[in-house]
Amino acid sequence: MAYVKELLERRSELISHPYWIAETAYNHEGDFDYFLQLMDALRSSGADAVKFHIMLDLDAYMVPEHTLYPTLKKWLFTKDQWRQLFRRCRQAGMEVIGLADELPSVEFLLEEQVDALAIHATSLNDHFMLKRLAVSKKPLFVGIGGATPDEINYALHMLASKQDLILMYGIQLYPTPPEFIDLQKIPLYQSQFGVPVGYADHMASTEVVNRYLAFATAYSLGGRIFEQHVTLDLSQKREDDEAALDVHGFRQLKQTLDVVVQMAGTVGGLNEGEKAYGKVRKHLVAAREIPPGIILQEQDIACRLTEGVGDTQPRDFPQIVGQRLKRKIGKGTAFCWKDLDR
Repeated sequence: MAYVKELLERRSELISHPYWIAETAYNHEGDFDYFLQLMDALRSSGADAVKFHIMLDLDAYMVPEHTLYPTLKKWLFTKDQWRQLFRRCRQAGMEVIGLADELPSVEFLLEEQVDALAIHATSLNDHFMLKRLAVSKKPLFVGIGGATPDEINYALHMLASKQDLILMYGIQLYPTPPEFIDLQKIPLYQSQFGVPVGYADHMASTEVVNRYLAFATAYSLGGRIFEQHVTLDLSQKREDDEAALDVHGFRQLKQTLDVVVQMAGTVGGLNEGEKAYGKVRKHLVAAREIPPGIILQEQDIACRLTEGVGDTQPRDFPQIVGQRLKRKIGKGTAFCWKDLDR
């Protein structure tokens, strides 16, 4: 996963371009054909990766008495179905991120050589999963939505041996009101825990402007990995679509943030626009018509905006005073070093 490597290597100088993850969650509701269609649609979305929510052994995740057990039981895919989805995703040019809910899924994802692993905040305290993930060779995205600093510290302690680790911050209400987003935690956690922190959005699908503002703010606060729930058609009312965008909406979101990235620019020298604007400066010119042989005094020099520019700069004023003029120079003419007997 080249992006994660670059992000970690250049941590002190934030890279400019973000990495976009399309989060599918359980939007498929067990409909395999629907999921294949979603993969095909995401081909043109601009997503860098798709995050798949993998569960193979429901009994290793929750007790049978849990109210969600019967529903989730009907939504599980087989290993072969997941393999087909991974292939479809890669054929579309997107990386595969596998979010494992239980240990058997972790082992499966490692066998399949997915590009990266992920765990939900639900599993932050799962000793067995964290122990296995700590020795894995894949980048790991750790969901920290609603997690306390103590919970995050515990998980990071368990994962201390991993170098390629990224926290994903996002309050996972469906949907999440803007006042609960609290994006200041991105720079806070980056400083406190010493690892990159991305932003996973869960605002209402209808919050178009606020979503743009949230991602723009997250970017300005140092977030470089963005995650957005996706769906094929919001009118179908599928699982998790309260905070999802259709593929067109996802593409528009990314294009809008591309403009934010362009406006943010890069830290360094002047860009071409600044260089062009910087040419509009005053220059040192003759305050009067000056004959040759004159030793220049302060009153012989003026600072004026002129289209004809010399090769001297206003900061050269102290060096020009006291120089002998080699040729006649007209009033308002910019000074050049070749005209001075240095």
